[in-house]
Amino acid sequence: MKKRRGVSTLDYVLVLGVILPLAAFILRVGPQIMNLAYEMISVLVAWPFL
Repeated sequence: MKKRRGVSTLDYVLVLGVILPLAAFILRVGPQIMNLAYEMISVLVAWPFL
């Protein structure tokens, strides 16, 4: 049976180096993306009435 030394270290590197920056980016840009999506849907719904 092979020894699996260092595998948990790779998990920590993945969480700290990839997941946390990605989550911070999403939390920072998420409200702006939601606002733009809301505006786009509003335009698509309202344009026939203009």
